[in-house]
Amino acid sequence: MNEPADPVRRLAGIELAPGFRRRHALTYLYAAFVTIGLFAFASYLQAYLLNVNLGLATAVQGRTVSALNFANELLALTLVAPFGALADKYGRRAVYAGGFVWLALAFLLYPAARSVPQLLGCSLFYSVGVAAVGTMLGTVLADTPAEHARGRLVGVAGFFQGLGAAVLVLALGHLPAALVVRGMEPLEAGRITFHSAAVLCFVSAAIAFAGLKGGTPSVRAPAQPLARVLADGIAAARGNPRIWFAYLLQFGSFGDRVVLGTFLTLRLQQAWLERGLAMPDATDRARLPFAAAMGAGLLTALVVGVLLDRLDRVKIGIVSMALAAGAYLACGFIDDPTHATLLTVVAVTLGVGQIAAIIAGQTLLGQEAPRDVRGAVFGVAGVCASAGILFTNGFGGWLYDSVSRGGPFFLLAGVNLAILVAGIAIARRGS
Repeated sequence: MNEPADPVRRLAGIELAPGFRRRHALTYLYAAFVTIGLFAFASYLQAYLLNVNLGLATAVQGRTVSALNFANELLALTLVAPFGALADKYGRRAVYAGGFVWLALAFLLYPAARSVPQLLGCSLFYSVGVAAVGTMLGTVLADTPAEHARGRLVGVAGFFQGLGAAVLVLALGHLPAALVVRGMEPLEAGRITFHSAAVLCFVSAAIAFAGLKGGTPSVRAPAQPLARVLADGIAAARGNPRIWFAYLLQFGSFGDRVVLGTFLTLRLQQAWLERGLAMPDATDRARLPFAAAMGAGLLTALVVGVLLDRLDRVKIGIVSMALAAGAYLACGFIDDPTHATLLTVVAVTLGVGQIAAIIAGQTLLGQEAPRDVRGAVFGVAGVCASAGILFTNGFGGWLYDSVSRGGPFFLLAGVNLAILVAGIAIARRGS
């Protein structure tokens, strides 16, 4: 006797994969909101720690944040495969919830840092949680939608990710200044802010464990050594230039995220410090352009998610690179980043280009990756994203401190232009 087929379930018209319920998808969207929001918050508050907790000289802050981010990304990269294996063995929700708990502990530790080595230790501890929730962010997204609805769910998830970054930076970024106004010392205000983020992590762990789909995948892909993953992923791209372009989009868009989340906020906060503001007030003033960039990605994610299911995804990637390249070039030339109107326009364009590139790359991979090596293709894409982060941190901090504060922006403008040219070449060949 045949078992009844699992009913088709939808969330806002988006068909879900067999076995997934609406509450699973809704919980994932909440987790995506908080995950990227916490990542943005941690990057945004780095300058606060450097100035208030460590009293670090402004002239070396660019290379310091780059070194911290570089070390974090290297450690997180080595943990992606182990956390993927743990998710296959114990289930996605257990790893996601555990990652949130780890992040909570990291946010409790951060305010205790009083030297660069101590801050590095806290950052490396934090990066373990980043690897756990970051791996699950992509894995659960890959599991949840039906294949033909993938672009739309990626777009909706991108909307919630951008919303999370904007909301948490606006809310938690304002908290130190609000506490100082009430008479609290800046050091204590920073501690309360980080502990507030920790509380959010604990709550999110409970929600993720209760609401995400339980169990483990019905079919597990056998674990492959990294060399085999790279070989299969590169071989797939040799026969399909569109996969190469998706890899390039991953490299460029995640490099963009570093400049937007690290160097733009650092430049803004330093500019306000140079105008005589105290660090809590400088942190407060710098929120708006960053939030504008994230907010601009909200509508973009929804619109691009629909377009990606109807139009050529390579061409959408080309347009996103053009927007990002132009915005980074303009941002590099801005002498006074406290000029709110001009910087907000540039930040909005940056947010649109970055989100469009990330979503286009992810959906292009889902479309083009051969089913028998899909895991390898996504694995190489993850390596490319990490390479973009490492490249930008490796060169961006040195450029920021030693050449000019516009250096990281010019660097990524060049990267995005190069990817734009490659995309045009692929589109013209009709590959």
